[in-house]
Amino acid sequence: MRMLLNNLQSSLPHTVINENVPLSPLCTLGVGGEAEFFAAPSSIGQMHILFNLAMKENCPVYVLGGGSNVLFPDGLVKGIVISTQNLNSIEWRTPITADIDAGFKLPALMKELRERGLAGMEFAAGIPGTLGGAIAGNAGAGGHGVCELVDQVITIEADGTIKMRNNNDISYSYRKCSLSEGKRVIVSARMTFRTAAPKDADVLDSYLLRRGTQPHGLRNAGCTFKNPEGNSAGKLLDEAGCKGLCVGDAIVSDVHANFILNRGHAASSDIMELVKMCSQRVYDSTGIRLEPEIKFLGWSDPCFCV
Repeated sequence: MRMLLNNLQSSLPHTVINENVPLSPLCTLGVGGEAEFFAAPSSIGQMHILFNLAMKENCPVYVLGGGSNVLFPDGLVKGIVISTQNLNSIEWRTPITADIDAGFKLPALMKELRERGLAGMEFAAGIPGTLGGAIAGNAGAGGHGVCELVDQVITIEADGTIKMRNNNDISYSYRKCSLSEGKRVIVSARMTFRTAAPKDADVLDSYLLRRGTQPHGLRNAGCTFKNPEGNSAGKLLDEAGCKGLCVGDAIVSDVHANFILNRGHAASSDIMELVKMCSQRVYDSTGIRLEPEIKFLGWSDPCFCV
């Protein structure tokens, strides 16, 4: 790993690569250990070199966007965590079409659209995180997802090539995208929006109202589990008696059972144990295996299925 660090630093003189970087401030849950190496490239070219070298050296790579739905373990996370926080530009190709970097934050994108009188992403109101993560997980609500607005996506592949895919070459499903399979990193997307209509303000308000029913005030990672087809994870967790369950300073919200909160001093291991506990309770009572929406990065064995 020391040789890898030397190679990275010599190949990327303008990219700072730090060691033993705390991860808890970079994740909305406020937990996690330290990244052995950490970098935040400021261009797609820098990301290309960084990712390519890491792949050639078989170094574990974890791409971090807004940190809003991830859980790193306690202790040292071996490998390199690459943040997209500096890949945050937007370039308008037409009045309704833009090329947007993967690190561009969704709230900032919503603001940009409002200022330009554009619509189409009302379902993303109140969703934190970055565009790259939203595409990888097909973020959305109310039956709508970010996939509806994507024209093209640019990725860096594990073999070092840069690939552009048209949207019809990408498969999407509920909270899932084929680009999240395998080792690659999303670096940019071209998206087309539409001119806003008066009714869009009401649609936006309805999504904001829905977000208002979710817990606020304590650190969390959004929904812990995906909704099973035809059912609600929150409802299943509630009926299984998960509200109020706690491990250390990690607790299941009494407002919405699909949210795990950090009351202040939770450890990653506390949250993982609570996730397992909730999963087991739902399986014992219904036979349904809940699929996590949180991404477990850097765990040697993140599996909690029974």
